[in-house]
Amino acid sequence: MNIKISQTTFFLLATILHLLGFFQALHSGSIYLVDSIDYLSQAENLRVHGSFYAAPWNLPIKPDYFSFRPPIYGMLIYGIKSLVQTDYAILFVQMCLSLSTIWGVLKFAKELGLNQTHNQFVMLLILLVYPSQIIHCNFVMSDILFQSLLFWAFYFTFHLWQNPVFKNSLWAVLFFALAMLTKPVAFLLGMSIAMILFFVFLKPKKLIILLPFLLLPLVYHAHASYNKHVTGYYHYSSVTPIFVLKYMAKYTNAQIYGETYADEAQDSIMQFANAAKTYQERYELMNQAGKEIIAQHPVFFVWFNVKGWLAFMIDPGRFEWIHFLNVDEGNYLGLYHVINTQGLLPGLWTFVQNAPLVLLFILAICLLSNVLISASFVYVLLHKHAPIILRICLFLFVGYIIGSTGVLGLSRYRIAVAPLLWIALCWLTENLFTKKNESTY
Repeated sequence: MNIKISQTTFFLLATILHLLGFFQALHSGSIYLVDSIDYLSQAENLRVHGSFYAAPWNLPIKPDYFSFRPPIYGMLIYGIKSLVQTDYAILFVQMCLSLSTIWGVLKFAKELGLNQTHNQFVMLLILLVYPSQIIHCNFVMSDILFQSLLFWAFYFTFHLWQNPVFKNSLWAVLFFALAMLTKPVAFLLGMSIAMILFFVFLKPKKLIILLPFLLLPLVYHAHASYNKHVTGYYHYSSVTPIFVLKYMAKYTNAQIYGETYADEAQDSIMQFANAAKTYQERYELMNQAGKEIIAQHPVFFVWFNVKGWLAFMIDPGRFEWIHFLNVDEGNYLGLYHVINTQGLLPGLWTFVQNAPLVLLFILAICLLSNVLISASFVYVLLHKHAPIILRICLFLFVGYIIGSTGVLGLSRYRIAVAPLLWIALCWLTENLFTKKNESTY
């Protein structure tokens, strides 16, 4: 790599790119997604009522929303708005978090022995062809915070595996705990990693190092106990039955019987759920009904998951672009949605017909970059010369998030593991350039 770039220059350019996104958000005012009201309501309810309820307090009560959003992001908003009364301050903090995560990626890549000038050049290209990172800094959403926490959990897990000392274990557990209190999807990740490390560190002296991981089930128990206090039912998050019924089961039905039937089936089940006398009855009814629909069509459900995992990796981010640019969505529905509800070719034709030409070009560039980044991830996983611990950790973290959220096939969920995919791209490109240079001699 002949292009020389100092670390100061790199972060100046990276900051400028982030600021351009921030100024676009200031200009358009389009900084809220559907979920944003949950987090803002939670922060306000925490301030006024001392509650983690994640919906407007003055509207009809939504029982699921007492345990729908874990508290960390709402607490962050509360802290920021206690100092500065504007939601744009949240975006500024997220921009700083994003830059700190990018710094962490470069630090990690350097520790792998990769050339820092090369890494910085690759990261600048990523910010240009993978603008989802900058776009999500400018939504009032927990994704950038969760990304940062997950990256540092990965960082210290890698170092713990490589160098089993108490300090690495403690830092890894801290970030796992914060991650599981930011998004419920992470609640099993740290405990799953601990079980794997248990079998890796079978010697008693090394097992002692894993003692901090006992904090994670305590965090789970504390949060589930709080939810029992406010709902009467011991559970970690109401996201579980909602996800099972309204997404996994609904889209399974939609693939077989069509979108109208899937909506009617869901509405019918929700009528019974809404009439439940206790929250436990409501939770279990939704969860069980969703699982029964899935169990009736296991092949379709598996195929739906496979498509979701693929979409997770390559989705160009139509949804986020539409909102970031404040474009009228109209009939322009997502490709993954129309394919699942209309079929492959009819859905693809519907998508292209309704897509603004300029946006279609942007999405094509994003799609190609996502394919390249995804290919680099697979390459590193399978390459025998890549460090084995790196390959295992990449597989565990990315595989967990894909398996937990990839069924929806959304670019937004890939944000959580994007830094890990960037590491794979840095490793691949340097490996290829090294081979090319060697072949010239």
